[in-house]
Amino acid sequence: MSTNRSATRYWIVATRGLEHVVRAELVARVPDAGEVEVAYRRVTFSSSAEPSSLLGLRTPDDLFVDLATWEQVDHRRTALPALGEQARALDLRDATAICREVRDLSAPPDFSVTVNFVGRRNYSTDEIKLAVSSGIEDSHGWNFQARDIDADLNVRVFIEHQRAYVGLRLARAPLHERPYKLVNIAGSLKPTVAAAMVQLGGFSPNALVVDPLCGAGTIPIEAGLLGLRAAGGDLAADALDAARANQAAAGIAIAFEHWDARAMPLASGEVDGVVCNLPWGRQVSVEADIEDVYADCIKEIARILRPEGRAVLLTNLQQLLCDCALAAGLQVKHEVEISLSGQTPVITVLAGTV
Repeated sequence: MSTNRSATRYWIVATRGLEHVVRAELVARVPDAGEVEVAYRRVTFSSSAEPSSLLGLRTPDDLFVDLATWEQVDHRRTALPALGEQARALDLRDATAICREVRDLSAPPDFSVTVNFVGRRNYSTDEIKLAVSSGIEDSHGWNFQARDIDADLNVRVFIEHQRAYVGLRLARAPLHERPYKLVNIAGSLKPTVAAAMVQLGGFSPNALVVDPLCGAGTIPIEAGLLGLRAAGGDLAADALDAARANQAAAGIAIAFEHWDARAMPLASGEVDGVVCNLPWGRQVSVEADIEDVYADCIKEIARILRPEGRAVLLTNLQQLLCDCALAAGLQVKHEVEISLSGQTPVITVLAGTV
C-alpha cells in the first residue's frame, strides 16, 4: 500500500444479498478501507491502496472509481436532457489516470456505458446510454462504443430511485468474469457467488473443502484461490472435462474425481467443509426423484463432515433442504437469500453433526 497517494473513492457492485459478505472481505483485505457504506447491490469505500491490489477481491461483481452522484433523477422523460448535461460536466481525467495504473489504454480511449436502475422509468436504459454517451463525447472527444467488449473504459450509471451513482470501471472487464472460466456448462455458478459461499463457511486456513457436485469446478477453484485445500467430483464426464480445463487455466492443483455425490469415496469425518450448488431451477435436471437426491446427498455430506465442520449449500428448494438436513443430523446456522439467474435461491450454512 502506498503512503504517498491520497485516498480514492470507489464503489462495488455486488450480487443482491451478498453485500455484507463483500463488505467483510473488503474490510479484511483492504486495511485502510474507510467510510465503508453498504446499500442495495453496492458497497462504497475509500482507500489509498494501490489500485491493482483491489482487483484481487473475490466477491465483488464489479469495481468502479467513483465519479459523481447525481440527485433528483426524475422518472419522467424530462430527466434525459438533464442526464446528458450532467454527463457533459463529468471530469474523467483523474479516474482515467487511475485506470492507466492497472492496464494500458488507447489515447484517446474508447468508452462504453452500462446502465441499471431501480424503480419505474418512462424511458429505457438505451435512452439513458444515449444521453450519457453524447455528453461525454461532447466534453472529452472520446469515441462511444455500443459494446462493452470493444471499449477501453466503461462508465457505469447505477440509478436507485432518484439518485444516480456514476463510476468508471477499474478493470478491463467485470470482476465476475474470471479469466480461468474458459468452459461453462448448464447451471455453472457465477464465480463471485462461489467465492462468497466459501467465505460464508468461515473455514480455517488450509481446511479441506469438497464440492460433491462440482460441475465446471467453480467452487473448488475459488476455494483453492482463497488458500484452502480443495477437491471436487461429479458424475458427468463433460463436467469433469470442464472443471479440469478451468483448473488448468487457474494454475492451481485441485483433485477432480468421477463419483456419485450420494456415495463418495471419502472417509467418514474426513473433510472440514462442503460447499455445493445443489441441483435446482431449470438449467440442471436429474433423472431420479429430486427429494431422494437431496436426502441421499445431504446424508452423505453429513457423513464426510468432521463434527465441527460446515456445509454451505445453494438451492431454491429451501424447505426440502432444511427437512433433509434435519433428518441427517445437521443444523441450520445461517441463511442468505440472493438474486441469481432471475430467481431467489438461498445460501444455507449448516453445522456439523449435532
